[in-house]
Amino acid sequence: MRLKSLIACFLAAAFASACASSLYCAVAQPNVESHKTPTISGGNPRILVAANAAVGKKMWSGFGLPNGKLGCAAALSNVLKQAGYPVARSAAVVVVRNQLLKSKCGVTEIAVKHSKEQGLDLKKLKDVSRPGDLIFGYMTLPNNPNYGPDAHCGVVAGGDYVFANDWNDGIWKRAEAEAFFGFYPHVYVMRIAEK
Repeated sequence: MRLKSLIACFLAAAFASACASSLYCAVAQPNVESHKTPTISGGNPRILVAANAAVGKKMWSGFGLPNGKLGCAAALSNVLKQAGYPVARSAAVVVVRNQLLKSKCGVTEIAVKHSKEQGLDLKKLKDVSRPGDLIFGYMTLPNNPNYGPDAHCGVVAGGDYVFANDWNDGIWKRAEAEAFFGFYPHVYVMRIAEK
């Protein structure tokens, strides 16, 4: 059933851009794990601690959004600000990406996936990312607009998990990476150098 839901979500996002968010929200329910404190190893511990502290909260506020269904970039901006990196200030995923790449935070970006095939290579994700890294998913290459549900972002939690804004209820959660990023053809990990 989960695979069918993810396929339906991918098709909705790809072919009905304006309606994709409501279709996706009605179909996909990420498998959210109970709140646990992750082990800090590698990556950026300040971002990891801030992401974990935000679990269960509406982190998207302050960006003029009517609700949190499309609030992932706003939520990530607020998590980064709480971690001491106030360089991302947008409710648009591609704008947050560009702000980070142009910042003086020592950002590196690594491609994890460039394929329309369903699913993430979790081994590759684990090989290239560390807890506290950022994760971005796009329907088209990240230099394109990728508006609304065509992009998503969050923080790598470690293992097979990420922290991200849940498009169903606008709450920051820890969930399986596959649930939030598996249907995006283009997935990147971004690391911010520790201060």
